[in-house]
Order: sequence, then structure tokens, then C-alpha cells
Amino acid sequence: MASPTSPFAGLCDSCRHQQVVRTKRSTFSLCRRWKDDDRYPRYPRLPVLRCRGHERRRDAAGDLEAEA
Repeated sequence: MASPTSPFAGLCDSCRHQQVVRTKRSTFSLCRRWKDDDRYPRYPRLPVLRCRGHERRRDAAGDLEAEA
């Protein structure tokens, strides 16, 4: 999900639990795991280099996304 206008979020950029939140002035990486498990922060410190809850995002065809 990283682009020239959004920060590098580490593992979150390839995780199925990431939700990118954009405001007029900022872009945030929200971890949706926080809803069910309080061990995960809603907005983790970036870049995330290690995460036990990381699950690779699938593309529209249902295949795992390739690593960049």
C-alpha cells in the first residue's frame, strides 16, 4: 500500500488486517486486529518490522500478493 503520498508501513503494507486511513493532512495505517485482540495497537508505530499477527493480503483473484 505504500505510495509516494503514503508512508512505508513495513509488514502492514502486505497484511490483510491493514486499513489505510487518509485525512486531509495525514495518512495512517490502522490494524483491524485491535478490535478482537487488545495485544495489537489500533495504530502501530511504523514501520512494523515484526508482527505475530501478520497475514499476507490476497489479491482480487484470491492469490497471495507477491512480495515487492
